[in-house]
Amino acid sequence: MAELDGLEDGETILTAGTPAPEFALNSTPDQKLSLKELRGRPVILAFYPADWSPVCGEELALFNELLPEFRKFGAELVGISVDGVWCALTDAAIAGS
Repeated sequence: MAELDGLEDGETILTAGTPAPEFALNSTPDQKLSLKELRGRPVILAFYPADWSPVCGEELALFNELLPEFRKFGAELVGISVDGVWCALTDAAIAGS
């Protein structure tokens, strides 16, 4: 793991290929997605700050375009935002309409 300027003592980042620590986050209001469920296959964690941000929307649209390519390699794409699950669901519904 690599140290970066600006990180607190003891904080590190994971380099590509390093197993991520276990976590579980809400994927819907009543369901959680656990990283444990995805173990054994490649996982792409896409962190973005806000569902309603134009920049984040464009980034996620690009990931969506690349999804078939990720799937060729058996990879799962997981988007993680600081926004709540209701905000993400609303944004997804609007994007799909």
